[in-house]
Amino acid sequence: MITIYLLRHGKTEHNHKAMTMGARIDTPLTETGLANADILAKKLTGISFDHVYSSDLGRAFITAHVIVEKLKIESKLSRAKELREIDYGTFTYRFKEEIKNECPQFTTDPDFVFPDGESPRQMQKRAVHFIQKLEREHPNKTLLIVTHAGVIRALKCHFNGWNYQEHLRMNISHEYIGKFVIDDGKLISYEKINQ
Repeated sequence: MITIYLLRHGKTEHNHKAMTMGARIDTPLTETGLANADILAKKLTGISFDHVYSSDLGRAFITAHVIVEKLKIESKLSRAKELREIDYGTFTYRFKEEIKNECPQFTTDPDFVFPDGESPRQMQKRAVHFIQKLEREHPNKTLLIVTHAGVIRALKCHFNGWNYQEHLRMNISHEYIGKFVIDDGKLISYEKINQ
């Protein structure tokens, strides 16, 4: 069994512009994004974490760093490439509305493989395998994970048994905290901490 607190990174310049970043590029956190990280840290105060994992992309890692610094658990932070956002391939660094017009599958088909990238389903498989690995490596521990909206959607759908296609565009706040208790790969309980 493992308890995971799952968080999204703070708001970035590209989030503000509604552009794709995915697994290949980063833009800095905005002032709002840094404030998001502060708010998340305050909501997590008092919880004892055995380890912290972050996507290795800067927007997630900086969010995680702000949080662990405030919680005084810097030594427990590790980066994980498996927690990266979906790879949009040739659709990276483009306006989302432009992509929707050119490629309607962008928001409707979890099996659509982005040219020179991956599909939402492939990203989901990667993220789920990583969580299963963490359960084996950290039995009966409490972990904090900082990642991306797409990864959070994928994990929520997998562990809650939701139809992935119906939730591909589910809104994930930059101050989202989801608490997952998982035993032998199955969800025991799930709750939103701050919404």
